[in-house]
Amino acid sequence: MQVQPSVANIAGEKVTNSRGLTREVKSSTWFLSTESHISSRDIREHIDWLVQTIYPNRESLGKIQEMDGVKVTLKCVWFSLLGHGGPVLWPEQMRALADLDLELSFDVYFTEN
Repeated sequence: MQVQPSVANIAGEKVTNSRGLTREVKSSTWFLSTESHISSRDIREHIDWLVQTIYPNRESLGKIQEMDGVKVTLKCVWFSLLGHGGPVLWPEQMRALADLDLELSFDVYFTEN
């Protein structure tokens, strides 16, 4: 793909975490994050950015998705301040994710005031 990852790890390489512990990477990973690109708390804006970034490379993405042992997924984190409501997707986002054959999952956290 012509997209630069936010973080990439290659199986077999050694990485050191923030606590100074070094380990060998078991599985290769490639991450694309909206964190330094989108400041909105609206999940739709983050998904729109990801889709706009990835969509021009959808053929390459499709080839990657067909590879054995490769999993491609979109993971979102959502923090609930009040314990109700939640992320909303418009049909446009759902169509775009379906066109890219991307699974969407949410990590949901409930915080106290």
